Amino acid sequence: MNKYKFKIDGMTCEGCVSTIKTKLELEDNISEAIVTLEDGSLVVVSIKDYEIAELNKILSPVGDYTVSKNSTKGKNIIISYFSTYKPIFITLGLVLLLTVISFNNSENTINGFMRFFMGFFFIIFSFLKLQNIKQFAISFSNYDPITKKFFRFGIIYPFIELILGVFFLSGSFLLFSNVATLFILIPQTFGIFNKLRNNQNVNCACLGTSFNIPLSNLTIIENLSMCLMATYYISRNII
Repeated sequence: MNKYKFKIDGMTCEGCVSTIKTKLELEDNISEAIVTLEDGSLVVVSIKDYEIAELNKILSPVGDYTVSKNSTKGKNIIISYFSTYKPIFITLGLVLLLTVISFNNSENTINGFMRFFMGFFFIIFSFLKLQNIKQFAISFSNYDPITKKFFRFGIIYPFIELILGVFFLSGSFLLFSNVATLFILIPQTFGIFNKLRNNQNVNCACLGTSFNIPLSNLTIIENLSMCLMATYYISRNII
């Protein structure tokens, strides 16, 4: 038996890993298929040296997966990371674009930039969560300590984000909004950190349940950025 290493794109969750592994191991010449979601790697233990085209043909009935040559590890990790978290990067890009447009046509201050960014962030992310509130709350309760203890908090959470977004964009109740931002994001960030520290595979609910996106340090960075902006505003207006 020989081991052949490849790169595989198109995986979004552990279900994809299981599907690919099962399909490949049904082949007579393949004794084992080792699929890793994190770095998008595929190791085929086989008596046959499979061509990439053959592997793609085998996997084509079960999903939109693409097997390619195993290139530099660092490059693979970067490409796989951006592929997995593409919906988040696109959403954050939209938030930033709307922020820049609004900022250029309004108050040119750092407070103004942060206000628009936080406002668009909350509104866009809340709309994605509102598509299926109950499923969002179930997914959210896997890592948010407040929702885990009080499930109804997860039900109203998208509405809290929506209201905060309106407050930020309208420039109303800004001190309250920034304090509320810390209140909802700090416990959530600790919950995410604990899940990652314990290597638990949990889907991120930041974009609702329409996307199967693994929980990662990216969500921690998002939350901490929002907390830093909220803390900056509070310190400038109280101290």
